[in-house]
Amino acid sequence: MKHHLHLVLILILALCSEMISGCASAPEKSLKTNGFTLSYKDKFSLGSPTSKIQLSHPLKMSESDVRSHLESLMFEELSLFGKKKHVFLPEDIDRIARLLTKALKHVPSHKIIHYELETSGGTTEGDIFASKELIHWRFSSIKGMGFSLRSYTGWGNANWRMVPQSGQRFHATTNLMGTRAQENWIIAKLVPSKTNKRPRQKNSRLSKNKTKAPSRAPAKEADSPAKISDPALEEKLQLLKDLHEKNLIDEKEYDQKRKELLDAYL
Repeated sequence: MKHHLHLVLILILALCSEMISGCASAPEKSLKTNGFTLSYKDKFSLGSPTSKIQLSHPLKMSESDVRSHLESLMFEELSLFGKKKHVFLPEDIDRIARLLTKALKHVPSHKIIHYELETSGGTTEGDIFASKELIHWRFSSIKGMGFSLRSYTGWGNANWRMVPQSGQRFHATTNLMGTRAQENWIIAKLVPSKTNKRPRQKNSRLSKNKTKAPSRAPAKEADSPAKISDPALEEKLQLLKDLHEKNLIDEKEYDQKRKELLDAYL
């Protein structure tokens, strides 16, 4: 009888052990909707830069402020046609702003927000978290272009880098080689700067003006050197036109690049 009870106790302990082990190894829960994946990760998952940061979670932030931050985030491609671009398009912001606002209000004190957004140009992936009066936007890829961790150590080449706007700066790390900015990591005040919205408003006015005058020929207007005062813009437009005439890029690519150049310079 004692031997039988001993075996039963051993079996119960074994089952409890399996249950505890199963709970500990359970994967992080994530939300997937409309090409957008949202999850919480332990801050130590990003390594020493974030493990030393004292997080201020959960964070009460209005959806309006979250949208302002999303609108202000800009990057530039390190290529021939490299120029400043918004990380998130208006339609992207409409898809994710409310969900990010809710996530910030419920993220545990030791967790960070991780997301993956499918866009027409590729996946934009990153992490969001707050410390004291600051919010951190750390990107690992933008529109399908990854950012190598070697890029900000001086031993690799990056496809892009963030462009700090008013009230923003790079996160910097210090090691034996000195202090170096991490160009995929933007820090900003929780209350966004109002001036960060100006670039997008300018683009909106430009689009509105184009809508009012559909009869005008945009291709000829854009390519006319007489109306261009910036030599760099003229050179890029001419190169773009040459590529199109040689059939190296199609009509759609030509129109898209031309519009992007004009939006950046005008």
